[in-house]
Amino acid sequence: MHEVLLAETTYQRLRSEFDSLENVRYVTLNETGVLRSAGEELSMDEFDLSMLLMDVDLFQQGQMERLLEMLTDSRSLEYVHTAAAGLDSPIFRVIADKAKVFCNSNAQAPAIAEFVVASVLNRWHRFDVLAENQKQANWQGNEFKQVLGSNWLIIGFGNVGQLIARQVHGFGASITGVRRSTADNEFADRVCKLADVPDFLDQADVVVLSCSLNSATEGLVDSAFLKAMKNNAVLVNIGRGALIDDAALLAALDESEIDYAVLDVFQTEPLPTESRFWSHEKVQVTPHSSYAGSKTTERYDRMFVENLKRYVAGDEVFNLVDPGSF
Repeated sequence: MHEVLLAETTYQRLRSEFDSLENVRYVTLNETGVLRSAGEELSMDEFDLSMLLMDVDLFQQGQMERLLEMLTDSRSLEYVHTAAAGLDSPIFRVIADKAKVFCNSNAQAPAIAEFVVASVLNRWHRFDVLAENQKQANWQGNEFKQVLGSNWLIIGFGNVGQLIARQVHGFGASITGVRRSTADNEFADRVCKLADVPDFLDQADVVVLSCSLNSATEGLVDSAFLKAMKNNAVLVNIGRGALIDDAALLAALDESEIDYAVLDVFQTEPLPTESRFWSHEKVQVTPHSSYAGSKTTERYDRMFVENLKRYVAGDEVFNLVDPGSF
């Protein structure tokens, strides 16, 4: 009998799908920390965590400390599927060390890619100016910068980075992708390694950070990085807040060393109310929500159900995490 722990809300949403699977027991966790199976409350000693769905519902329940305790105490952890794409949190290292099979997600990639393109278009087309002109009944022309002919440097050319490239490639942009492997990609004009990034900064109209946070990328965007960028360039961070030296970025924006920053992630989250990013006229702040498209939950659910079916049947799963990638 397989036992799967998941958020109570997720189980209720996908119950019809789950009921079709045989030899699976579902244990749910709610926002108060109560464990239940088949409607009956369980104590910790009645359940040894072996399979786990870490979807957005579970992350938002505020039970991560208890979940970490369960992961640490588990004697038979087999399978974990997380909705996260980035795996820099310490909890994922615990999972990678203990689970036989560990999968992450690319369900959020289309939403994040769309968010990035929309945010850059918003800056270049200046929809804020257009809205103000309309409000004032001001018939004023608005010349805008196009994606056509622009250069994009995408640091972190995985699922998200490649979808961004695919979309802006359709507009006629030139793309440089940055990743460990420099194998050709149909949506990139060139692919290079992280060490080569300085060679392309002065050509990039948009620099996108979609890479993981590790010893090589922490503090990547420092004063030297920003000074090397074009003064009309846009910096987009949908990776991790610690990729950027905040003080250096604020100084670069103040001195017009770059034009604009689109920031969806921050070193401290929630972003403190006293942060200058909130009020800076050259910054777009969003609360780590670039993944929150209308189709993302549907994609998460479909991916988890399909992978669970594969695992229970003994078939190959997708989005398998390489333990050596940590």
